[in-house]
Amino acid sequence: MCQVSETVQTDPKKVTLTLAEQRHQQRFAEVDGTKPKLDYEIHQERKRAILKEFPEVKKLYGNEPRTAYYAYAVIAVMLTLAYLCRNSYMLAIVFGFGPGPYLNAAVLVFIHEATHFLVWKTPAYNRILSIITNMVMCVPISEIFKQHHGAHHMNLGSEHFDVDVPTNFEVEFVGNSSFLKGCWLFFNMLILPARSLMKLPVRTDKFLIANWIACLGFGAVAFYLSLPSFVFLMLSLLNSQGLHPANARQIQRHVHDGSDEMKNRGYMPHTYSYYGPANKYFLNVGYHIEHHDFSQIPWTKLPELKRIAGEKWYPTGAAHKNRGMTELINFVTNPDISLADFGGH
Repeated sequence: MCQVSETVQTDPKKVTLTLAEQRHQQRFAEVDGTKPKLDYEIHQERKRAILKEFPEVKKLYGNEPRTAYYAYAVIAVMLTLAYLCRNSYMLAIVFGFGPGPYLNAAVLVFIHEATHFLVWKTPAYNRILSIITNMVMCVPISEIFKQHHGAHHMNLGSEHFDVDVPTNFEVEFVGNSSFLKGCWLFFNMLILPARSLMKLPVRTDKFLIANWIACLGFGAVAFYLSLPSFVFLMLSLLNSQGLHPANARQIQRHVHDGSDEMKNRGYMPHTYSYYGPANKYFLNVGYHIEHHDFSQIPWTKLPELKRIAGEKWYPTGAAHKNRGMTELINFVTNPDISLADFGGH
């Protein structure tokens, strides 16, 4: 495993900082007597400035009901694949590493849109849609995600409150090791919920209970009716958040690609975008800086936000260029990228 600490020169002596300590120092160290702003504050400042310069952006706020119909279509395809592989473990594996992870990743994006109440105007309808789409994953995550995702936006990059940011233990244990970064990605779907539950509490209500009953019940029925179909659903879930091209979006959202162009963007939050063709399938999830600036804008209108605000606010040159497995391979093998770079801290 590669060395995970480096020596930085201070006055009057040298001090060795771990990766976690470096992350903390970068986040809170004062520059010229001024405490750096948190990423959430930067996004809010950007939002105010963009609205002042382009007030027409407010017209993009609203809901996108078509998202629900896309969600139902993806669920129908997943159920069809589960039916087709009901008697074949070979087909279950092929589907579980082929189309399944992409479909499951799309389901996660549907849940994300509903979490922001961007599908229907009524909040309860959005939560019901999340629960329905979550069923094909067999693991109840939609309601916990809803409770914790707001903290991700409000505490962007915080090791303590942002559940998308690896803990200091993860940062130190994995370090810059390519092998361990690969293992970390492979088991990411197990690590994510564990980290989420460790960092933040969960409030029990009728929607959470419904989420658990629906998902676990669906999983039990799938297991009873066809073990190969259940294997397909589980492989699709694990790969959608693991070491699979469908999970490139996890790296693209809050980690730079190691290039100077992305690392030295000036006064920008540690949030990153991707403007490539995969957005057509993943509901423009690549427009991530745009989303954190304006979480009230649905996915269908994020490209229009970029068009209105222009390169000044959303520079294409500072976005991720790679896609799929290329992005993951770069993350795993690049010694200049570690888990400490999630959120830039």
